[in-house]
Amino acid sequence: MNGYALATVQTTDGPQPALRLDDGRLLVPDRLAGSSVRALLDDWDAAEEVLDEIAAAPGTGRFLDPDTTTLLTPVRYPDALLAVGANYSGHLKEMGLEPTRWPVMPFFHRPPRTSLVGPGDTVSIPRSTTEFDWECELAVVLGRPLRRADRREAQAAIAGYTIGLDLGCRDLIKPSDSPMVDLARGKAQDTLAPCGPVLVPAKFMPDVTDLRITLSVNDEPMMDASTNEMLWAVDEQLSIISEYMTLAPGDIVFTGSPAGSAAHHGGRWLKPGDRIDARIGDIPTLTVSMRHD
Repeated sequence: MNGYALATVQTTDGPQPALRLDDGRLLVPDRLAGSSVRALLDDWDAAEEVLDEIAAAPGTGRFLDPDTTTLLTPVRYPDALLAVGANYSGHLKEMGLEPTRWPVMPFFHRPPRTSLVGPGDTVSIPRSTTEFDWECELAVVLGRPLRRADRREAQAAIAGYTIGLDLGCRDLIKPSDSPMVDLARGKAQDTLAPCGPVLVPAKFMPDVTDLRITLSVNDEPMMDASTNEMLWAVDEQLSIISEYMTLAPGDIVFTGSPAGSAAHHGGRWLKPGDRIDARIGDIPTLTVSMRHD
């Protein structure tokens, strides 16, 4: 990763925005006191100028030990957290489906304040499931509002990228004779959307069309794919979603997951004590662990 990334850190004064510099240090700048990553996204163009200045000359502030500092999810909290489905050819193949675009791109809402969590021991396995599964997704964070946007406008609205884990209860969302698929119980329960650990500004990731995606559980490799398998590109996803709803600065879109979920590793469902390490491109690793609800 070149440049810097944004983080939200837990301090004795509460959550604070921080810069993760290229050397791995975490800086809580005095210039950002009283602000938040979410607030910075409301005027992202102006915020980037300030962040560039801080990164070039840190000035006054506190450097924190990255090994002992608690990172929270970077954006606390967006107005909307959306997830796109059926977007990776490999994932469709492993489900026994044709690896082609569906007539309509599927996406759904998740409740940000209850499902969105950061790194660490943050995931509670719901009591309602015996088939708790993972998906790893490039997460897009907006820095401008979007409504009926074309792809060029959608691309220009991207503030940055991070990693999202789309955790789900497979036994609660299996297809049946019913026309309803219960994504609320299956994917929108508390803590099922870990996101982070940092937000990398889009200018430091100018091309996200071929990023390697890997995920391991307790150091055992489970996923190894690339964003080049996407059936709908990132800017196209945002453009389509903006036809149906207004997207606001700070909103996050999980852009789909490749193959390699638990169901296709012999039903190796997640259990308390399991640790996930997720990597996408040069974004720092997102690590979360499971606990009882």
